[in-house]
Amino acid sequence: MFIRFIATAFALSLALGTAAQDWRGTGRLEGKVTDVDGKPLVGVTVKLDNPERGGGPTIKTDKKGKWAMLGLVGGNWNIDFELEGYVPKAISFRLPGEMVRVPPIEVSLEKAQPKGPSAEVIAELDLAESLFKEGRYPEARAEFERLLAKLPEHAVTINTRIGLCQIQEKNYEAAIATLEKVIAAQPENQQIRAIAAQAALEGGFLDKGRELLGKVDEGTIKNPDVFFNMGVNFLNANLPEDAIVYFGKSVALDPTYVDGYYRRALAYLQLGKKDECRVDLQKVIELSPDSDMGQMAKKALASLQ
Repeated sequence: MFIRFIATAFALSLALGTAAQDWRGTGRLEGKVTDVDGKPLVGVTVKLDNPERGGGPTIKTDKKGKWAMLGLVGGNWNIDFELEGYVPKAISFRLPGEMVRVPPIEVSLEKAQPKGPSAEVIAELDLAESLFKEGRYPEARAEFERLLAKLPEHAVTINTRIGLCQIQEKNYEAAIATLEKVIAAQPENQQIRAIAAQAALEGGFLDKGRELLGKVDEGTIKNPDVFFNMGVNFLNANLPEDAIVYFGKSVALDPTYVDGYYRRALAYLQLGKKDECRVDLQKVIELSPDSDMGQMAKKALASLQ
């Protein structure tokens, strides 16, 4: 009795083992997985399942995005492709016979769209933006700092807002550090580099301001106010030579930029360069004779006679 039971159990285990591998045969399937641009995807999980035989193997793509499986029974196969960060794909394929060689199966996977923020986070973003627009900068900064931990994928945008708040709070050193994080993430962002340079100059960090300015691609700056503000900061720092350079850049960008001529005239006067000062004052009068600045230019010009 005991021996018969063991034999029966052994036979049953063989039968179960055979059923579990019933998808095995002599057929072969192979393929390649790429992204939508044709770049091979490494480590894609390829799961093969024969619904008629109850199972199948799971393999991964190699460094060329290729996969291959030998030892499959002919028939219908369901194939699932999965890779983190990509939209899964499922296909069905018929292996016509175990001795038939079929062409490689080519599949492309699309990048998965990132999940949007929750309604709660969107409400917090709206609040932070409202506080920023209302000029409540310390409160806005605090809200943005809380959001940074929740939305690290939006660090560039949020750090930009935090840096602008810190500038308005006159915490220039912190603003520079924050905006440099944005620059590190987006080295091509010339606008942020210029804003960081202006913050450094306003805060009295002249060497840092010059360092940042030296890396600004001035060809990307289209607003003369940017150069004008740099000039004002240098003038306030009692550096009229530097101020003249940037006031000159503002009027070169916009030859009708009255403020640039007037402030440059003051910088020239500070250096005792009266002839250059007269030329700029004349330009102010020419461009805007009836404005307050034009009237001041007339008085200043008369005093130089």
